[in-house]
Formats: sequence, structure tokens, C-alpha cells
Amino acid sequence: MDAVRLLIDPPLPGPSNMARDEALLAARTPASRQPVLRFYAWSPPTISLGYFQDYDDYERLPPPLGTLDIVRRTTGGGAILHDLEVTYSLTIPTEHPLVKGRPNRLYELAHEAVISAIGPEARVLGCDSEACDTSRRHGPFFCFARRHGLDVVIDDPTSSDGVSKIAGSAQRRTQQAILQHGSIMLDRRYPQQPTATWSDLSDEIDFDQAVERLAPAFEQTLGMKLGHGEWREDELEAAKTFEDRYAGDAWTIHRQR
Repeated sequence: MDAVRLLIDPPLPGPSNMARDEALLAARTPASRQPVLRFYAWSPPTISLGYFQDYDDYERLPPPLGTLDIVRRTTGGGAILHDLEVTYSLTIPTEHPLVKGRPNRLYELAHEAVISAIGPEARVLGCDSEACDTSRRHGPFFCFARRHGLDVVIDDPTSSDGVSKIAGSAQRRTQQAILQHGSIMLDRRYPQQPTATWSDLSDEIDFDQAVERLAPAFEQTLGMKLGHGEWREDELEAAKTFEDRYAGDAWTIHRQR
């Protein structure tokens, strides 16, 4: 069985989290082809903008949302309020047999793992729903108020379309590798946060408990053994360089690299 390096990080600020994901993407070269699965959390609570979103939309948010920390992702889709959640990232070479010629397969596999960990109440929305967005560039400001056929949802009779989203993902692709990251909501404390949560379905669940269930589920769906690993020095050095950009106004406000 092929191996995947597993990284579990402590809660970090938004620029650090995004910089570490980008460092993993940059490090997937012909000389370093092993896939990496990373689980992480956020501190303080942070709103991440999708690549194409306007910063002005964040500034128009009512309090307290418009006062939260802000970072811009390199992936598309709507904004996410990262707070009580597990975020995963998967970084894999484009030529890996798991995804070669079919990068969307990574969405299917990751969300299959999420559903396996959460339980039978969760399911993939499916594109037969009229609620599916035709484009990830448009729609409500928050990602979890949008719908895409590959999203993980639970039934919600109080919602206008009968479901609420509990997990979603986005990708960035280079010639050498794919970065896919996504959020799995554990709980909410902001009433403006439009999301279902894992705690809605069972007793309260924390980050460590969720990772204990998610890791073996990813191992099974990916068909690759997870090996607890450490950050390489070159990856951490690259992350420090990327962090300066993610923390700066040029990127966050104007989308300038």
C-alpha cells in the first residue's frame, strides 16, 4: 500500500495556515512525490476569502463578522468563517495514479472520507439538485450558503432547499501538483454563520476527536497508509516566505502576488 505523510498542526493564524498549504504544494516535485494529508485549525477565528471575491464584500459584513481576521485563499469559491472546525488539506502530484487525468476524483474521495467519519446522516448533495450552483465564482458571500453537487450536506427541513452544508472543498492546480483543502464544521458560535455542524448530529465533538475519526476514514478511501510525519525544514522555510504575502494588503485586498 502506498503511503501518505500525515501532518497534524496546532491552531494557527490565517496567513500561517495558507502559507503552509502553499509550501506543501510547492514541495511536490519529481523528487518529492509523496502525497501529504494535513489537518489543522484556526486561531483566532478568521474569514478566508475565495480567490475571486472582492475585499469590499468583507468590509460590508455586519459586526462581529466584519471585525474578524481576514485572509485570502488561492482557491476559489465563497468565503469561509474558520472557527470551530477541522480543516484538511491534501497535496498530491498530478501524475499520481489516484488523480492522473481526473483531478475532480480527489473531491469525491475526500468527501467520501468525511461522510464515513461523520456517519449516515451526511451525504453528497449531487448535481441533480436544482440548488447546485453552475459556477463557483458566483453566489452568496459565504461558501456554506452556496451549493455544489460535490458538497457534503445533511437534511435540514428548516432550510429553503431542504439541506444544510457541513463540508466543502476547493482546489488549486499547478503543472506538478494539486492542493485541495476543505472545512468540516464541528460547531458554530456566530449566528450569521450559515452551516450545519457535526455537533448538530451527535454530542459535542472537538478537533482531536474529529481527527481521530477522519484520519482512518481518509486512509481507507485513499487506499494508502497514513504515516505520522514531521514538517521538513525546507517546507517550513518556504512557508515563512509565503506567509509575508498572505499577511499583506497587496494580496488580501488587491489580489496581487
